[in-house]
Amino acid sequence: MRMLIRVRPLFDSRPMIALVDYDGADLRPLERAFKELGAPAEIVNSIEQLLRASKLVVAVTAPFGVIAAALRDRGVVGALMRAILDGRAFLGIGSGMHLLFDVSYEAGQHTGLGVIPGKSIPFESDAEHLVRRQFKPPHVGWSPVRWSGRCPLLNGLRSGESFYFQHSSHAQPLDTAATVAHSSFGLDFAAVVWEGQVFGTQFLPERSQDAGRTLLANFVAI
Repeated sequence: MRMLIRVRPLFDSRPMIALVDYDGADLRPLERAFKELGAPAEIVNSIEQLLRASKLVVAVTAPFGVIAAALRDRGVVGALMRAILDGRAFLGIGSGMHLLFDVSYEAGQHTGLGVIPGKSIPFESDAEHLVRRQFKPPHVGWSPVRWSGRCPLLNGLRSGESFYFQHSSHAQPLDTAATVAHSSFGLDFAAVVWEGQVFGTQFLPERSQDAGRTLLANFVAI
C-alpha cells in the first residue's frame, strides 16, 4: 500500500490582501469592508505574511512619523519594498499614501519609501488669504473628488463623487501626472495618486460608503 505524502508549500499560494498592521492601528473597518466584497483580506504583522500576499494595503490616519517608525521597528520596510518592486498591487490610504513619497514634513522631517518622487506637507492656514484663512486643519469630513483621466481605482465612479477625509497634511508629487484626482481644502491637493501598480488615496475608502466600496472592489480586481 502506497502512502500519499503531501508537502506543504513554504508560502500559501492562495491570493491574499495584506492589511499591514502597526501599533495603534484600527484596521477592522477596512478588513470588514474587503470581506463584504468577498475579498481574502487579512491583518498581518510579519514579514512571512507580507511575502505571501498578492496585494498590500497600508492604511493610516496616524501622523507620518508614527507609522514610519512603527514599520521600521517591525522590520517590514524591506518586505514592502520587495512587494512593490515585484509588481504586486499596493494601496496606501491616508498617511499610507504619504509613505510612498520621498519625505514628509509633518511634525518634523521623516523619510518615506521613495516609490513616487515628491513630498507631503502640512496644511497651513493663511491669515493673509481671504479664502484660505477660513480653512483650519485638520480636514475632516466629506469632500468631492474630481478627475478627468482614467485610473483603474476609479472605474465605475463619476468625477465629483464625495469621499470621507481625515488628514492634516497633503501630498505633492514631483510629477503632476502622478496625481489622477484632486480635492480641495482651501487649496487643491492630490486625492488619488497612481504609478504602475502603486496607488494612493488621501480619503478613507472604508468610511466613504458606496463610492469607497466601489473603489475597494476595483483594487481587488486589479
